[in-house]
Amino acid sequence: MKIVSVVGTRPNFMKEYSLFKAFKDNDIEEVIVHTGQHYDFEMSLLFFQELDIPNPNYIADVIKGDHGKQTGAMLALVEEVLQEEKPDLTIVCGDVNSTVAGALASAKLRIPVAHIEAGLRSVSYYNPEEINRRVADTCSEILFPHIQEAYDSLLGEGYSPENVHLCGDVMKDTLLSIQRDFKIRAERGNYHLLTLHRAENTDDAERLQSIVSALNESEASFVFPVHPRTRACLKHFGLLKELEDNPRIELLPPLGYLDFIKYLAGADKVLTDSGGVRREAYILKKPVILLIDIVWVRSMVEKGYALIVDADKEKILDAIVNFRPPAERPNLFGRGDAAVKIADILVNRYVNR
Repeated sequence: MKIVSVVGTRPNFMKEYSLFKAFKDNDIEEVIVHTGQHYDFEMSLLFFQELDIPNPNYIADVIKGDHGKQTGAMLALVEEVLQEEKPDLTIVCGDVNSTVAGALASAKLRIPVAHIEAGLRSVSYYNPEEINRRVADTCSEILFPHIQEAYDSLLGEGYSPENVHLCGDVMKDTLLSIQRDFKIRAERGNYHLLTLHRAENTDDAERLQSIVSALNESEASFVFPVHPRTRACLKHFGLLKELEDNPRIELLPPLGYLDFIKYLAGADKVLTDSGGVRREAYILKKPVILLIDIVWVRSMVEKGYALIVDADKEKILDAIVNFRPPAERPNLFGRGDAAVKIADILVNRYVNR
């Protein structure tokens, strides 16, 4: 069996770590296509080196521009690869532009698509990731939701139960493996970890100012790996220098996966607008302060382990001091064996049929 895996961003690379091992153990031939979506090409290759994943078989130049330009270029790339490789199946993960480009290219060539992390929904219908997920789900022959609510969403939307498989979160597989292999312990440290990259925050001067003001007014210490686009926006709005001058805020360049997980494991709380980082923080038992009112994995909020503060300065300041999740933390993301289950299902469906 031959699979083409389409990757392009940090969350894709992390999932590829566990999927690659599971596919190899099942004698599945995998062709990896890097679409060039990642904001820093050298940084993206660092993920492969750190995680001991083979370099992609196909690597595109970094594609800059609006969603349409980027997605169209990636669609053309994946189509060309699929015509050359003629795989039995195309794997896409998550909700980035690479995901929807891979799914569209494959479906139009009548090559089955498997969507890992399918079915995740929010109420923000015009959010770019929401659109990507829904389109990728529609193009997919087999769907692998990572949480119960995503599974329920797919069945509620009319997808056939025989094509929907709840296996757990491949991101958890990778995180637990990295913790074990590199002996990274999760402890509550003396700093909070901040990530901020979503356009809703970085491109809005008022929202960005509010978040920066909260950081500066807080008496806590922060570690802040700064996304290149976030840094450019901070500079554009005249906010970068005040962060640089604050001795309690450590600004870092973008981190490789291992370094990021070490900082995450040692943080007291996590402030983020990322869909993936909030899940990693939850898995490592970190209180999660959400800097955007877009909720994926509603259960995290309902169970009291994630708190929505949006870009409200006063709410951010209060959460930094007072947010304390309950002691009970339900297992939302599976047992850490999702990739193995996915590989078994694919072999049974496409090889042993």
